[in-house]
Amino acid sequence: MQKQIFAPIGREADSFSLSLQKAQLGDNRAVLTILDFLLPDMEYLASFIKLPREESMQEMKTAMLEAIRSGEVML
Repeated sequence: MQKQIFAPIGREADSFSLSLQKAQLGDNRAVLTILDFLLPDMEYLASFIKLPREESMQEMKTAMLEAIRSGEVML
C-alpha cells in the first residue's frame, strides 16, 4: 500500500482553480498546466489499463481535455 502525503491546501489549490477557469475559457497554456499537474496520477493509472502506455496516456489526456472544455470539471 502506498503512503499518502498530505500537502497543505492553499496557494496550490488556488492556482489549480485559476488554471481551470482559464482553461475553460480557452487558454491552452492553462490546459497544459493542468495536464502537467495530473501527469503523475495519469502515469500511475496507465499501469492498470490494458493498452500500451503511450496510448492510455493519450486517451486520458484527451478525455481530460474534453471534460475541461465541456465544463464537466468543476471545483
